[in-house]
Amino acid sequence: MDAEDFSTSALTERLEKAPSPVGKTSGEVTLRERFRRAMFYQEVAPLPNFEFGYWEQTLENWRGEGLPDWVVDEATAYDYFGIENWAVLPAHAGLRGIFEPVTLEEDDERKVYRDDIGVVAEINKKGDKSIPHFLEFPVKDRASWEPFKAGLDADSPERYEKLDEAIDRLAGSEVPVGVSGGSMAGIPRNILGFERMAVLPLEDPDLFEEIVDTFGRCAYAVLERVLPRFQVDFCMGWEDICFNQGPVISPDVFDRVVGPWYRRIADLLVRHGCCVYTTDTDGNILPIVDTFLNNGLNTMFPVEVHAGSDPCVLREKYGKRIRLWGGVDKMVLFDRDAIRKELMRLKPYVLEGGFLPGVDHRVPADVPLDNYKVYLDTKRELFGVGGEPRY
Repeated sequence: MDAEDFSTSALTERLEKAPSPVGKTSGEVTLRERFRRAMFYQEVAPLPNFEFGYWEQTLENWRGEGLPDWVVDEATAYDYFGIENWAVLPAHAGLRGIFEPVTLEEDDERKVYRDDIGVVAEINKKGDKSIPHFLEFPVKDRASWEPFKAGLDADSPERYEKLDEAIDRLAGSEVPVGVSGGSMAGIPRNILGFERMAVLPLEDPDLFEEIVDTFGRCAYAVLERVLPRFQVDFCMGWEDICFNQGPVISPDVFDRVVGPWYRRIADLLVRHGCCVYTTDTDGNILPIVDTFLNNGLNTMFPVEVHAGSDPCVLREKYGKRIRLWGGVDKMVLFDRDAIRKELMRLKPYVLEGGFLPGVDHRVPADVPLDNYKVYLDTKRELFGVGGEPRY
C-alpha cells in the first residue's frame, strides 16, 4: 500500500491488520481495559500508547540511520518502538471495489494507475511518497454514479468473508477491538474528486443526497449485522474531507445531509454497548465539530494540528464532552526542543483524560530516527504511556 493510498483496497488492508488478541498488559489490567478507562476519563496507568504509522519511505530512510533490518512494516515497527495497537473486525462497511486495478503507464520515475474504484492517479516511484497526484475521478453525473450502487450492497457475502474467523480469534481479546463505521462523505469525495464534491450540493443537490444516503444505508446495514455478534470497544469511520480552511462542502450542507447518518449510527452503537465513536478526518475540522458532537460522534481523530485542529482549542471549547485521539503536531518531530515544548503544551489536557496522544498523521519520511525516539521517550516520561521499546 502506498503511504497515502486512498483506494478502498488500501483502506481495507489497513483495517484488517489486527494484532494478536493477547495484548500487552500492566499487572492485571489489559490494554483493552486501559483503553476503556482512558476514553471514559477514568484513572489509568499506563495510558495506551497508540500511533498512526509511517510514510512508506520513512522506514526505508531510517534503516540507513540504524533501524534494524527486521523492521519492515508498521507491525514490526510498533514492536521495535514499543507502540501498542488495536484490532478491527474485518467487516467492510463502505464501497467495495468495482474495477480491476490496472497500471496505465509506468517508467523508472512514476506510475499511473487506475484503482479498484476507478480513480486514475500518478505516484512517484522514487523519493518520498505521500498523497498521489489524482488525474481523473469516475463519478461526474448521475449516469456515471449508477454503476457504483452495486458496490454498496450490504448483503454482499464478500463484506463478511473473514468475519467468523476474526470473531473466534478475537474472543477474549486483551486489546481494544473496533469496527468500521463506513464513510458518508470521504469515499464519495474519492469518487467525485475535490472540485466536483464541492459544487455537486449546489448543482445537483438530489444526486448529492442520494450518494450520501446510499453510503449511509450501507454502513448502517453492515453494523446492524456485526454489532450483535461481538462487543466492540469503538467504531471508526473515514471522512477525509477537510483541508486547512475547513471542509470541502459547506458546514451547513454537512450538518443537514451527513449529520443525520452519524446520529443513526451512534444510536445503533449505543444500543449495542459501544460509546466511543470516531472517524478519521484530517485537516481543519473546527467548522464541523458541532455536527459530529451533536450527532453522537464524540471522538476526534487524528486532530491534525498544523492544519488547524488544535486539541487544546477543542478541549477548551467543548470540555469533557469531546474525546481526542492523536493531536501531536507531526511538524515538531523535526526539532528536539519543539518536541518537548509541544508535549508539555498538551500535558494538562492529556492528564484530564479522554485523550490518547499520538502523532497527528503518519510520520514523514524526512524525520530523523533519533528525533522520533526522543519523541517516544518524552511521551513516556510526561504521559506515562505503555509499551516497552526494543531500542
